[in-house]
Formats: sequence, structure tokens, C-alpha cells
Amino acid sequence: MRIAICDGDGEFSKELKRKLYAYSNINRYQFLVETFSSGEELLKSQNRYVLIFIEYKLNGINGLETARILRRRGNNCKIIFLTACTHFVFEAFQVEAHRFITKPLNDTTLINTLDETFKSITDNNPLFISVGNDTICLNTEEIFYLEADNKYCNIHLNSRTVQCKKTMARAFEALPKSRFQKINRAFVVNLNHVDKYNNDRVFLKNGEELHITRTYYKNFKQNYIDYSCPIIL
Repeated sequence: MRIAICDGDGEFSKELKRKLYAYSNINRYQFLVETFSSGEELLKSQNRYVLIFIEYKLNGINGLETARILRRRGNNCKIIFLTACTHFVFEAFQVEAHRFITKPLNDTTLINTLDETFKSITDNNPLFISVGNDTICLNTEEIFYLEADNKYCNIHLNSRTVQCKKTMARAFEALPKSRFQKINRAFVVNLNHVDKYNNDRVFLKNGEELHITRTYYKNFKQNYIDYSCPIIL
């Protein structure tokens, strides 16, 4: 995932970049972070970003005008204003700002913002799978579970199965870690499609049942509770 930082303060950009890479390592994301010192410099980039941090005070056009130009160009990336200026906060949301964070940057605020941001980005991101001469595009929400098949991986949807010419481990790496959970060596389930479970079985909403081993049960149970935030009776 490509991220841009647009800020005239080079030291601040350098520190934010370091924190983003530290976050990516902890959460098993793959980031490529690029820095820009002005809005004009950012607008010249031919790259597409999933997330842009923008300071309001920039040399040349300000951060708000930079965001307006990005939107006029049809760029629908997540924009986070990260600035000490607060007078334009309502205008910021006119350009569909994802978040507005004031400086100095608080580490807890940054982590919470990134958690929410990347959950929304990855929860239903497109997944491209090569099948013969064709490329199939799926949304991760369509996937009920993964099944290991020697060097391949069977991707089970509600009413069909697609074979991916990658191992299950490789396919698992591409999916949102907050929502996909391993239940034994051969299966990974989408927590959003779990109907119920016990210490031996996971029952999916399409009626299928999968075996869960003792090794994975405790971790699965805790992650499912964290994901679904249930009221337990």
C-alpha cells in the first residue's frame, strides 16, 4: 500500500515515515511511504496512494487546495489532515477528509487512526486471482474460507470454489488479518461468515462445517470476540 506524506517540515515527515513503517511491521502490512514538501510536488506524482497525510501550511498552494485538486481529478484516496491549524476544519470535510488530526502528533492517536483507516481499506479490498488465461476479481468479503490443496489454495465462496495457484500461506498473507483466522493447518475462515462454533467445529452461515483443532481454538475464540464485539449472555 502506497502512502504519501505532504509536509514542509522534513524532520516531521521523516519521523512520521519511521512510525508508519514500524506500524506496518507490527501489523504485517506492506507500505511504501513517499514524502513531498509541497502540494505542487505531490500533484506532479503519477503514483496512486491509498492514504495521504497533508499539512495545511505548505509553500505554494496550501494543503486544503491540494486536496481539492486531488478530488477534482477523481482521486478517492483517504486524506488525513495533520496540522496545527484548526480554522479550516469544516472546509476539510468538504473535500471528504477521512480524519483531522492536530499537531503535535500523539502516538496513540496515530495508531488508533491507522487501525481504523486500514480496517476500512482492507476489509473489502479487491483480490485478483489468475485462473488459466483469465484473471478473476473478488472482494475479500465474498470469501468464506481458504483450503490448502498441496501447493495451491482453494478459495471457497458462497456457491463456488476458485483454485489459486499460490499456497494457502501466501493467500492468507494477502487478506485482512483482523477478519481472517486460521482454525487448523488446512483452513482459514472469514470471521464475518461464522454462524457459531464449539471447541471442535466452526459452523459457517452457508451451512458448511469446518474442524477446528485444539492448537488454534483459543486464539480463534479470542480473535472472534475481538472482531465481533458481542454482548455475551
